[in-house]
Amino acid sequence: MKKQIRELSTAEWELMDVIWKAKAPVTVRQVLETAYPHSEKAYTTVQTLMNILVDKGFLARQKEGRVNVYTPLAPKDVILQGSLSKIAQRMFEGSFGAMASFLVRSTHLKPNELRELRKILDQQAGEKT
Repeated sequence: MKKQIRELSTAEWELMDVIWKAKAPVTVRQVLETAYPHSEKAYTTVQTLMNILVDKGFLARQKEGRVNVYTPLAPKDVILQGSLSKIAQRMFEGSFGAMASFLVRSTHLKPNELRELRKILDQQAGEKT
């Protein structure tokens, strides 16, 4: 049976980004204050989202005293790879090359971004030969 690739909503990505950057277990309060410093979301909203992330298997929750602390169960690049794989499957018949070509053609890249992209492509080509 094919393994299901889990997806994050926009709000979940916002929270996970804060949690990955923390590099240590975090509380709901810490995530709330970092992600929404101007009280854009309620504590209970962030708590609910973090509990959904636990249920989806993105976070682990552990009780420390009276508070729960949360840690990511996978690094950002692993989750990003899964999300991009799903997009490639759904929109580009599974081809990362077609997806990359589309992105390069449809986006104005800055000169430094083009240089970095060329460098990566040259390295990839060198590994294949």
